[in-house]
Amino acid sequence: MGGLGMLAFSGTLPATRLAVLAFGPTVITSARIEVAALLGVLTLLIGRQLRLPDRRYWLGILWMGFGLAIAYPFFVALALEHVPAAHGAVVIGLAPAATAVVAVVRLGERPTKAFWIACLVGITAVLVFAISQGGGGISLADGWLITAMLSVGVAYVEGGRVSRELGGTTTLCWAMIAMSPIMVIPLAFSVSRHDWGQPISAQAWAGLAYACVISMFLGSVAWYRGLAAGGVARIGQLNLLQPIFSLLWSALLLGERITSVTLVCACVVVVSMIVCLRSRVTVVHVLASRA
Repeated sequence: MGGLGMLAFSGTLPATRLAVLAFGPTVITSARIEVAALLGVLTLLIGRQLRLPDRRYWLGILWMGFGLAIAYPFFVALALEHVPAAHGAVVIGLAPAATAVVAVVRLGERPTKAFWIACLVGITAVLVFAISQGGGGISLADGWLITAMLSVGVAYVEGGRVSRELGGTTTLCWAMIAMSPIMVIPLAFSVSRHDWGQPISAQAWAGLAYACVISMFLGSVAWYRGLAAGGVARIGQLNLLQPIFSLLWSALLLGERITSVTLVCACVVVVSMIVCLRSRVTVVHVLASRA
């Protein structure tokens, strides 16, 4: 289940790249939420879990929904209007480090020096890549990608705290349902202003459908079930493979050219994130045993 979730997430950037030039960031972000909210209601109905969560859970649910469903897809879509999906895959590869850093701040974890060194190596690799691809400077698109990465880090940490008690799938469903009323007006406004006279390719529709159904909901359900069955520490590291698979999909589906610089930087990021997360996991285990 964890592997299926990781594969689903790895197709998000190529799918968004296919759809964003036709629909725009607002339509993609809003549609993802509304479709996922509908699927969430159906899932809760089938599982007979439509009772509202207790009030103490709602702050975490709202943070999860905002980071995962609004901020992350919107900023990714903004970036992919200007850079290839392969470029986004390298930068977003730092998401595990962002999640770990948010956990340090929010949960009071105390990582080792190896953690911080690995983070620094990964960040340096991404900066070198961004500057080399941006003609000697960091582009605005890289800023959007970094913001997206931090947003998903907050979503994972806050959602993870609530998921320990409510369960991952239930938390995800309520997060999508909570965000859906917020995005109805932006979706209606964007659809009304869209130039529907221009033909939209089947590839763009397929990218939108993938982003709504698989990336936003089915992939997340599989991912959280994998985390629950195999443990966050072990299954969570499967997500480190996501940048490599995203590069593969970018080449196969979009025909993007994967340069040696892109591949080397992606591999450096993956290795540094492995060291980063393993260092953090070790510290968490030590703290748990002392407690």
